[in-house]
Amino acid sequence: MTSLRRFTWYTLLVCLAGVVLIVVAQPPGATARVAVFAVVVPVCLVAGRLLAVPVLGTPPPPAALTIAAVPAAAGLLLYSRIDGAGGFPWVLPLAVVLAGVPRALWPAGLALAFAASLAGGRHDLGGALSDTAITALCTASVYAQIWICTVAEGLDRARQTERTTAVTGERRRFAAELHDIQGHNLQVIALKSELAERLAATDPARAAEQMREVQELARQALGDTRELVRGYRSVSLDTEIANAARVLGAAGIRSSISLPPDPPVLAPAVENLFGLVVRECTTNVLRHSTAARCEITLTGDGALRFVNDNPFEGPDGPAGGLAGLRDRLTAAGGSLRFRRTDGEFTVTAALPVAAAR
Repeated sequence: MTSLRRFTWYTLLVCLAGVVLIVVAQPPGATARVAVFAVVVPVCLVAGRLLAVPVLGTPPPPAALTIAAVPAAAGLLLYSRIDGAGGFPWVLPLAVVLAGVPRALWPAGLALAFAASLAGGRHDLGGALSDTAITALCTASVYAQIWICTVAEGLDRARQTERTTAVTGERRRFAAELHDIQGHNLQVIALKSELAERLAATDPARAAEQMREVQELARQALGDTRELVRGYRSVSLDTEIANAARVLGAAGIRSSISLPPDPPVLAPAVENLFGLVVRECTTNVLRHSTAARCEITLTGDGALRFVNDNPFEGPDGPAGGLAGLRDRLTAAGGSLRFRRTDGEFTVTAALPVAAAR
């Protein structure tokens, strides 16, 4: 954007220099040229200060200079009409000044151009209208360069915002995926390690078996993490339900799994989301309850229900991993709801039948 600003500014400088040269070349006599030069140069300098405000971000010139430049530029137009030289290019000094002032002042500037041309042209209405139209066209042409620069900067900021939003969204997705993997696996590893510690004195063989399972879980967690980094990780609902039953059983929690006689064929994205729900709910049961039983139910209309007893007191809405999964299911057109009673905690994940089938 720095290059675009520089290009716009240099273009405007060339435009202002061209205004000076063209206007000064109009009068036939040397004395008249000096007089015109003495007026048009300060007018263009003030116009340059005004145009530098939006392009370079410099402070605006004193208001007195702007107020003096506008009638001076109109005086050049008045002189041209009295001298019979015509409106163009005498409208250019006024046009470049108007291009630098707020657009709300343009009607007043154009009215001044009309009045100066009409007075100098001995009430030539057609010539006054022509001069006013040319002034408006030249003002818009100069302003268009600034407008293009402003629009390009706005588009550049929008692209930067889009990139930042995409990066933030990807970080959140990665954080959710990492929580789904490591939160579950580390909880199971901790559980089995505690069990092995209790069995070490009374049943070394079972303790060794538990530690072998801990090693296997650690290897699986490492592999899942590598797959996540590569972006190739997927979750199988059947595998997650089977893992949940095995983990809950190891923790002494009785699990009940209910599937429809004709299970729906789930799209990979839907199966992935449901698998993550099962995984997160299993982790929450181990961490946030003293459950003795769990029920996992998949219905034929694309809904998954996970129920456990003896939940701890908690927040009024999904938190942690469940909150992230709720956002993801909502984005996919579904929902994730929960209900806490005195003795049960129920999580229900649903997706439209069209999405599930």
